[in-house]
Amino acid sequence: MAELTTRERLQPSLLDRLTDDAPQERVESRDKRVMSMRQLRSAVLRDLEWLLNAGCRPQGDDVYDYPLVAKSVINYGMSDMAGLAAAGITQASVEKMVEQAIRVFEPRITSSTLRVRAVALEGMESGVTFQISGELCPLPMPEALYVKTTVDLDTGRCEVKEGQQ
Repeated sequence: MAELTTRERLQPSLLDRLTDDAPQERVESRDKRVMSMRQLRSAVLRDLEWLLNAGCRPQGDDVYDYPLVAKSVINYGMSDMAGLAAAGITQASVEKMVEQAIRVFEPRITSSTLRVRAVALEGMESGVTFQISGELCPLPMPEALYVKTTVDLDTGRCEVKEGQQ
């Protein structure tokens, strides 16, 4: 691997540091201790997909009586989106659900720059696509992030891909 500049030397997330990709090796290579911007973007996309496909506790659960617990890993994920098309829920409320989950559980995206916007697609009655944008932090300089997320409202499955503005 080529030497990374100071700007490119980023610390992996705690999850990435705790994950042992090579358990047979006794010593971790120097390359695994830092990540490039490209690797960070890939990790954020992966983690967003995990977040949007994870289910949190249902509304009315006792966890919501304790606001800090409701925003902890005990309640990681989003409300179930399967069947939302049949329930007649608005795009604005689904946008809000997605935005809230990202604000709470993805600290690498600066909260003040986060935008989630539903995009109507022709011929997609049982799904919705979101454009998610924001800035990655903490970095020497903010890095723009644009994500296209497609949600199948019949199954609740989310697919996250890097997008363009």
